[in-house]
Amino acid sequence: MYITQCLIAKNEENNIEYCLKHLKNVVDEQIVVDTGSTDRTVEIAEGMGAKVFHFDWIDDFSAARNFALSKVKGDWIIFLDCDEYFSDSSIQLIKKRIKGVNGNRNIDGILSELINIDKDKNVISVAKNISPRIFRNRKNIKYRNKIHEFLSDAKREKFNYSVVCLDGSNELKILHTGYDKKVVQEKNKNERNISMLKKELAQNPADSHLNLYVSKSLYMDGEYKEALDYALQALKYIDDSKDLEYYPTIYSSIMYSMHSLDAPYDEVKSIFDQAINKYLKYPDYYRAMGLTALRTGNMEEAIELLEKCIYYCNNYKSNVESIALGQIDKVYAELLKAYILTDNKPKIVEISAALLNGDKYDYEILTVLIKTLLTHEREEDIISFLSRIYDYNKFKDKIYLLKSCETSNNEKLSSYYENLFNDDELRVYNSSGISDVDN
Repeated sequence: MYITQCLIAKNEENNIEYCLKHLKNVVDEQIVVDTGSTDRTVEIAEGMGAKVFHFDWIDDFSAARNFALSKVKGDWIIFLDCDEYFSDSSIQLIKKRIKGVNGNRNIDGILSELINIDKDKNVISVAKNISPRIFRNRKNIKYRNKIHEFLSDAKREKFNYSVVCLDGSNELKILHTGYDKKVVQEKNKNERNISMLKKELAQNPADSHLNLYVSKSLYMDGEYKEALDYALQALKYIDDSKDLEYYPTIYSSIMYSMHSLDAPYDEVKSIFDQAINKYLKYPDYYRAMGLTALRTGNMEEAIELLEKCIYYCNNYKSNVESIALGQIDKVYAELLKAYILTDNKPKIVEISAALLNGDKYDYEILTVLIKTLLTHEREEDIISFLSRIYDYNKFKDKIYLLKSCETSNNEKLSSYYENLFNDDELRVYNSSGISDVDN
């Protein structure tokens, strides 16, 4: 069983080394197709032993990927983007999963979970790879579409040319950094994508998928009005017979755009009611509607909707990409805001503590928690409670606690945490701030 890793690349000197290195012990061959790099991409790839081929860019991602496939010797292919890599726990399972299906000629691919993250490793969204990153090397399996390309099997016309896959998403996780806003801006990704998509759309304006992809790219650029227009076009042209999996993302794109445009509550609610009739358990509907309710002052409804969003996130089993699922901590923070506005102290404490258990260095949430606890708890009990989250021997923890207590204007707590500092630590604290410690 021979495995080939494939990449197409252009000016990826910051990513390509790790993308190749992390699978070096998994694959037998590494192929890089360069589409016109002017940096050290080719030099790095060649230095790592990859076979480098050159392909003149013709505004067609599938053409470049299929060119790479033509160079493959392996029985199985792992095709990643340069800004994608498998999680540490997944790497050791890849060969095992391929071996497990290698003898079953009815299975041609293995699905992974795709986790979009920013440069600080914060999750942006989560989805299964509908187009597999791991698949057999077969002549009938090729990429389609110039942009937002996907694998298709020419022998499976009656199944819409889909590739038969094993679902390995519970174990195989791919991290993708390409949606980080700074990366997108530096590489002009959205500008390039929108231009390519609109050219495609000019030839087929009734293509629901293309309209959706344009909408999502425009939304990332902050062009919410135009994003909404294209999302509505995507909904208009959707094919009910085969595109049910696109309904959730189309409706959520409409609702997120409307929320960002401060659309009236009733207008967003009308779309929400249509959406849940199509796909009841999709968490992003409830988040978008919850944020609209929060914005328009419907606090009890906002709480109910955001709680439902969290419930559906925790029980999510769909292949459809979900922003809410990837940003569950943000949903909790939005729910916390609603509880603060309704002065629900028990819930404020519960949600704040839960968020701090995930990220104890969130200064604003820590301050909210301390101020809330001070309304009904003794200082001694607060100190005991916070010791379950913070290490009272750790300098950074002490800084956050003291700063939050000072902001909360409680002398007894401030004095207690200040006394935990030694002289050198106190000098550093008095001459710096939280931002200095974080940096």
